[in-house]
Amino acid sequence: MFAKSFFLFLICTALIACKDKPKVIVEDIPTEENSSVSGASDVAGSAQTNSGTGGDVHQVMANEVLQTERYTYLNVSEGGKKFWVATSKTDAKKGMVYLYRGGLLKTNFESKEFNRTFDTIFLVSHIIDANEHPGGNLPQSGGTVSPSVMTETTTSMPVVKDAVSLKNLFADPKKYDGKIITVSGEITKVNNGIMGRNWVHMNDGSKNKGKNIDLTITTQMNIPVGAKVALSGKIVLNKDFGAGYRYDVIMEEAQAVR
Repeated sequence: MFAKSFFLFLICTALIACKDKPKVIVEDIPTEENSSVSGASDVAGSAQTNSGTGGDVHQVMANEVLQTERYTYLNVSEGGKKFWVATSKTDAKKGMVYLYRGGLLKTNFESKEFNRTFDTIFLVSHIIDANEHPGGNLPQSGGTVSPSVMTETTTSMPVVKDAVSLKNLFADPKKYDGKIITVSGEITKVNNGIMGRNWVHMNDGSKNKGKNIDLTITTQMNIPVGAKVALSGKIVLNKDFGAGYRYDVIMEEAQAVR
């Protein structure tokens, strides 16, 4: 009798246990408004994921360097502005000039190591010493690297004989690898004085899957945004400037076609 009662007790206990399944506790993920460098997300990983290879190249001077076990914080200056960046631990020094690309902006960013919150900070995958980069160190003034200024612009797209459309260029880039070609279009973005050259982005109306095709071009000329120009330069594939500055297709040393 006792054995039978005990057996029934075990069955009831098992049934109750099945109904009371353990709850799964989901860890809170830091948001952009309140993040911590000591949390689950990695600074380098976050910055790399969000900046990609299409971010702007920045040249900054380090005003202050704070080191932790895993990360390096730098208060830097660029174009007369001061701000903070955080990157994977590196041997950075005050007064040195560094290059980085892209970056993920965070606000109210908490650093548990320093027990402080940064109002704004950029998470950067990595930085590189400007002196060690092939482009060398550049003046911190942010000025252009050449007195050559394009003053002749037009409101209409220039028509140039034998110009290659960006659609054709990106459809078969190997066909143009190492060759000097001419492209024409509108300048949509400009970054001057980076790594010893000026960087411009051109669109000519070509699209891929509904998105504008963008060609990055380096030049010594100072070309304003919105200019409709024809440029001639050498096409290079898989160009790697180091520290993540890589382009599948780029035109180098471009000159204006009159």
